[in-house]
Amino acid sequence: MISLELSKYARIGKAPFIKAIGIQKNHKEVIYTESQELDYAASGCFACDNYKNIDFYEFMPEEIQKEAKNRCKNCPCAVYKTVVHETCKSVNEKNIFGNAKRLKSIALKLLLIYHFASPDEHGLVRGLSPRELAGMLDCTVRSVKNANSVLQEYGYIMCSSDGLSKKRIQVILTEYETYSLPADKGGRGYATFNYECLEKLIQITDLNQLRIFLRAALDIDTNRNPEKELTVTQDYDFLRRFLPNYCKPGIIRHALSSVSELFSVAFDGDEEHIHLKMNPLCHGRRNYDKNVAQNTSLIKDYISSLDKAMDCINQSILTKIRPDEADASFLAQEGILTKTLTKLDKSLFVPFHLSAKEYKDLGVLCTTYTFDAVKNCIGYVYENYNSQFKVTSIGALIRTILHDKNNRQESSLFQTA
Repeated sequence: MISLELSKYARIGKAPFIKAIGIQKNHKEVIYTESQELDYAASGCFACDNYKNIDFYEFMPEEIQKEAKNRCKNCPCAVYKTVVHETCKSVNEKNIFGNAKRLKSIALKLLLIYHFASPDEHGLVRGLSPRELAGMLDCTVRSVKNANSVLQEYGYIMCSSDGLSKKRIQVILTEYETYSLPADKGGRGYATFNYECLEKLIQITDLNQLRIFLRAALDIDTNRNPEKELTVTQDYDFLRRFLPNYCKPGIIRHALSSVSELFSVAFDGDEEHIHLKMNPLCHGRRNYDKNVAQNTSLIKDYISSLDKAMDCINQSILTKIRPDEADASFLAQEGILTKTLTKLDKSLFVPFHLSAKEYKDLGVLCTTYTFDAVKNCIGYVYENYNSQFKVTSIGALIRTILHDKNNRQESSLFQTA
């Protein structure tokens, strides 16, 4: 029996999921911003001989403008005050994200799972078992098939038989290719979710709580500063803009009263504002950045160890001295088998000597797949590209190898499914 394998992280497109949760009604938002501005009265600017140059700044020669600006900038008497600016912003999410019908619980959760099932660059996910999906969602196979029909009817996916096995299906996430595009080319951005967040979302039984928490998780994704709390504060008017019309404040309070490990909920005494605080373990963006940094450091140390061992053996080859057994056995153990302990080849090892960007690419791959999976590819790449070793992007090459390897494993498994 093949178990459903999901990735540790997934890109969740904001456009399809905001539509799936519910588009906000057209409204205006008042945005308050603060800035530090010079307090002319407190600074004594009116008594300053430089004030006339500032007052008639645009009419002064360029040299006087430059001198006047520098004097003000470095003035020891300058006093600044906080000024609050109020701007009004019109919001029309239908124009921003498009319009599609709101999804129910199983369809919404299925759409999330498909993003964790390692879609390729075109959004294609193969080898999905309706039975395994039903087991994960604790529903029937018929419910999964009905939800897929709804997702396809509403334009979120395209679904068909896998072709390798009658019991399996393949799905194309229709907007997946646009996730990374700039706004002028139709991209609306994506959030990074981790598997822990997916697990907590799947466990939610109240549909409106699922919608609110999913929307909050999308909004809070940009909070990458680990020193800031993962908290969002909303009022009932904001929540009702994307929830069904029947969702009065009492229904919203009842939905958010169900205990969840994803968000903790607190209500103000006036019952106008709701505070949602996210579990840090479920914040995909922060954990992803942290894991990428850790894996980049690990893969850099590993490659550096390979390079050091190669340099030592190269020196032994040049001086015709027997190489150190530890260096040779280390390379052999890691899949780099060109040289042997008993015979010194005249050709030299070619160390990797990767750039900081290449280490970062490999760190991302270690986070997306596993450190061991990437490490196992290093020896393969070295052995097959050692003679010329002119690789434009080692990260892209290893990503292709890992993707092809996964596809081959799936094909061989489906023959016995």
